[in-house]
Amino acid sequence: MASPRGVSTALAAAALLGHATAASAAEPTAGYPEPVIQWGVQKGETCDDIAKVVYGSAKHVALLHRYNRIGCGPATPLPEGLTLVLPATVTSIPDARIKGAYPEVKAKPPGGAWVTAAPGMPLGSNASVNTLDAGRADIEFIDRTRLVLSPRTLVVIYGTASRSRVSRAPPAAVELEDGEVKAALSALRGGAGASGRASDRTPLATVEVDIKGGGRISASSRDTVVQRKGERTTVAVFDGKAGVSASGRTVEVPRNHGTRFTPATPPAPPRPLPPAPAWATGQGPDIFLTEGDAGVFTASWKPVPRATAYRVEIARDPDFNDLVAREEVAADVLAFRGERLPLGAYHLRVRAIDQEEYLGIAATRVGHLLQATQQGGQIGPRQIEASPYGVLRLGPSNALEMALDDGPYGPLVERLDLKQRQPEVIHLRARGGASDASPAEPTTIRLVYRPVTATIDAPQATPGVPLQILVRLTGASGLDVPTRVAPQLRVHMPDGVRTLPLDPTSRAADVATFTATLPLPASLAAPVRIDVIDDRGALLGTTHVEPLARPEPPPPPVPKREPPPPVLGAWMPMLGVSPVLDTLWLPPTLPNAAAAGAAIGRTDAGWVGQGQARVTGSFGPVGFDAALRSTAIGDSTLGSNGWAGVRMRVVRLEGSSFELAPAVRVGFPLTDAGPATRLEPSLAAAGALGQFSWLANAGLRLRLQTDDTATIPSIHGFLLAGATYEPISWLRLHSAVDAHLLQGDAVRVGFGLGLEAGGPAFVGATVRLGQGIDEGQGLFTGQLTLGLRQRAP
Repeated sequence: MASPRGVSTALAAAALLGHATAASAAEPTAGYPEPVIQWGVQKGETCDDIAKVVYGSAKHVALLHRYNRIGCGPATPLPEGLTLVLPATVTSIPDARIKGAYPEVKAKPPGGAWVTAAPGMPLGSNASVNTLDAGRADIEFIDRTRLVLSPRTLVVIYGTASRSRVSRAPPAAVELEDGEVKAALSALRGGAGASGRASDRTPLATVEVDIKGGGRISASSRDTVVQRKGERTTVAVFDGKAGVSASGRTVEVPRNHGTRFTPATPPAPPRPLPPAPAWATGQGPDIFLTEGDAGVFTASWKPVPRATAYRVEIARDPDFNDLVAREEVAADVLAFRGERLPLGAYHLRVRAIDQEEYLGIAATRVGHLLQATQQGGQIGPRQIEASPYGVLRLGPSNALEMALDDGPYGPLVERLDLKQRQPEVIHLRARGGASDASPAEPTTIRLVYRPVTATIDAPQATPGVPLQILVRLTGASGLDVPTRVAPQLRVHMPDGVRTLPLDPTSRAADVATFTATLPLPASLAAPVRIDVIDDRGALLGTTHVEPLARPEPPPPPVPKREPPPPVLGAWMPMLGVSPVLDTLWLPPTLPNAAAAGAAIGRTDAGWVGQGQARVTGSFGPVGFDAALRSTAIGDSTLGSNGWAGVRMRVVRLEGSSFELAPAVRVGFPLTDAGPATRLEPSLAAAGALGQFSWLANAGLRLRLQTDDTATIPSIHGFLLAGATYEPISWLRLHSAVDAHLLQGDAVRVGFGLGLEAGGPAFVGATVRLGQGIDEGQGLFTGQLTLGLRQRAP
């Protein structure tokens, strides 16, 4: 006859057999990688008993250690009433999986090659994980122990301590070769709730981390950081405790303490870790507004004494397993700025690093990036430039609550019509108000209202003629002005007040334009007041329009007068005593001037002098010049002669910056001893440059009759070029170079300098240094002139 114990076990076995058959095809149990069942331990039951009932053989007793921290031994009963979590069937699953990897992490299965790791990748015993220079990895074991790997970290997976059955020194979960890992333990059996997370009173189990070359850390902690650099290993315990063994010695490191060791030296006595930095501005949580899908999270802290650096981490979860960024900054960096972060909640953690490279206690801060849009305004992290006619949209966010001005807190209002209510401040805080994690210090968002104003453009009113009115509304950027503002005219006439609609005509970025037509009575005699109001009667702008008795005749057109052109070149240039080299330096536009004077020159026979009279002038683009020369004194062979010419200006740019004119002149004798008749075609080019001008002449002289004395060449080419400078209105300085190519390839060159001074009456003096036509002529020629001129008004 079976005992009651046997009946109970058989019934349990039958029930579990059916359950296991169904579970084998079922989906994994929530929070576990496979279907699981729960077993309530009865009085006197051993691990072998339970393995036989659930799995049919005691050889599967190791499955009891997969999710439970229990001690199994031959004929050793388990505590009565203990609830075990068991695999529903006999399975073989990986020791761990990669829960997160960013940006690039390498993994190597046992006996395999390195491959790129991805979330969900299984890790068996002897698998390796390497985060390289910039990677981060989150490894979750079967029993939900988690290890977070920092950049430049290499670990080897050995399973979990729960896989060992009766071992005084169970194998470690990982072996750390180089880098940094954080041991983050989940709720481990016996007292964990359905969520799988242990409470503060739940005893923590232990995760083992071996150090390559010697040393072991046994961490009963939710947050223990193990860092290996070269031969030195540093352990920092921020929660629970950790046993650290090396070189035959073991020390226990309590919360907020640390130690260090090498394979050849035992662990140092535990010492306090650097204190947490103090935040520079309150305790948060920080709430930042952003118009787009990403925003900026900023925070600053006060310096920690003897800190050589700070570690800054930002994560999406409070346990800092889902890291967004981690960076170590210099001791003089006391602020964080995260840009282009997607919307949502973020957790910021800052730790000091001291001179011995101990990682300090963390100061944490919560931040929320909340989307906000506003018609007719701009969104800033702590201020909203708003239009009183706009609509403010926030969120959505179930993690926050808000209050307007001094009102009570409530759920986040996703749409706030500022036309109905215009708060001065919006207070935002984490939902639920004050707590240990979220101090009751709200974020205050100030609203600065940008007014909509109207300017009215209306001419003076003509009685009996409809008045055309133009209205411009500014400050209307982003608004549907006809709907949200609905502007209209309110006109105060002598016989009463009228209201007129405004018709929209155009829209720029910040300006909306409207028009209206106001009929005016023929008897209108008083000013008309015109207001622009919105649909609630608020005044946006006003003006007064004065009536006209009768329209004023338009003013007569003012004839447009072109300014007179500037004078280019000299008023009266050098006219030498030589009948061959007496070419004139004349501009395209001839000034109105007349002058008389004398020129003297030196020859081998002595001084030679000759009188002259000249006149120049222009009629529009046509210019005329004439000159008379007396018989020379001191040289009876040089008789009297005259010149007359005309030129046509064909090009003049604005301001006479460039002028061009062809010209023709005729020279003729006035006495028997005078030079032969000649024809002189030429081209003049000149330009004005402020107080300066430049002028060039190029031409030919062709003899038209026989020259008995043979003093006049039959053909003669010349080039004159120079410039003027007028420092004051009554003084002009000029200089010119003249070059002559005579018949027979003879070349003559000279250089002249001169000045002219005065007003309508002026005097001039010019000297030339250069070759004459004959070897007997000297190098010097001088000229004095006295004249009258018409200066530009």
